[in-house]
Amino acid sequence: MNDEFETGLTRDDRELLSLTLEVCPGFRPAEIVYRSRTSLVFGGSLDGTEALAKIRTPDWRRQSLREIDTYDLFDEERPPVAVPRRFGSDKERAVLVLERLAGEVVAPDRFPAAPVSDADLTGVLDAVERLRHWHPEGARAWGVDYRKMLEGVHAQGVFDDAEWKATLRLLELSGEPREFGHGDLVLANVVRTDGRYVLIDWASSALYLPGLDLAQLWLLLGDVPGARARIEAEVAGRGDVREGLAPFLLNLTLLLYRERRAHQRFTDTLSQERAVRLDAAWDLCRERVGRCVEMTH
Repeated sequence: MNDEFETGLTRDDRELLSLTLEVCPGFRPAEIVYRSRTSLVFGGSLDGTEALAKIRTPDWRRQSLREIDTYDLFDEERPPVAVPRRFGSDKERAVLVLERLAGEVVAPDRFPAAPVSDADLTGVLDAVERLRHWHPEGARAWGVDYRKMLEGVHAQGVFDDAEWKATLRLLELSGEPREFGHGDLVLANVVRTDGRYVLIDWASSALYLPGLDLAQLWLLLGDVPGARARIEAEVAGRGDVREGLAPFLLNLTLLLYRERRAHQRFTDTLSQERAVRLDAAWDLCRERVGRCVEMTH
């Protein structure tokens, strides 16, 4: 460890780094790549290979379990999408050491401001399509409880009686969660490298109703010309309403609810303008839920 780097570390940083070195003694840290209230990511090397060490902060260690479990799953059954190699991990210490990819993320912002190329959008959508056909045995118990989540939303008073009835009807139509999804498919979690699109940050992977990753892309890429039309075509291409539109709209309902709540805390002009567009998307989604239910009668 170089002296200048070590001098810049806080006491909390040192504590998290010490956990990393317990798990992967050969890791040589060189920089802090990312810091948040949930995690700290060190960049460095391991046996001459560029590496990243991701450590969850004490209050967020539970969130590391799913990501490490997912890498265990990848070891048992090869995933259909490109993922970083794991060099080491420890659930108790909430440490995950991975290869550092050469390349760049498809878009750094949650809501991309710059255009997203057709090639990049195709690469991401192809990865989603391959992932949804993967049915690893080890994830059979990873189903998300949609009824519980929807009831939590309903308790906030955001549905009228007709909307709630229609939502429950779509839930009934959609059946049980059965599609393995990334769960947090922002374009910052897709790295373009050597002609591949590599998915990173698997802390939210689970068995979802079909279309969760597509619904998130639809929500986040509203300002990207042509993106929503491409995503809608993917949904329509699934044919059966139980595999396509019904679960897509349920996923979109939950994601829009969460995103709208988050934007209530923001006071900057850009976020307030986006909140208006999210409200419009929510109203559109409610209308589409109602039409979808009518279509199934």
